Amino acid sequence: MIIPTELQNILIANPETLSGAVRFKGTRVPVQALIDTLSRGLPVSDFLEGFPDVNEVQALAVVLWEQNNARATFGLELVR
Repeated sequence: MIIPTELQNILIANPETLSGAVRFKGTRVPVQALIDTLSRGLPVSDFLEGFPDVNEVQALAVVLWEQNNARATFGLELVR
């Protein structure tokens, strides 16, 4: 698993933890939990309530990264 440079201070993957799932640094919370929450149409705040070990800065960094991937794909201006 390759973690994008922009998220290397936010996410980590280790084959010996959670079967190598990408997770938020300092936690056992997989990034998949955030993606699943958002995919169900729920807000980031719901995710944060369910996973208090993850802070808002971490969660929003992942959301911003994903939004910028979509923006880059469609030739739109990136958000910093």
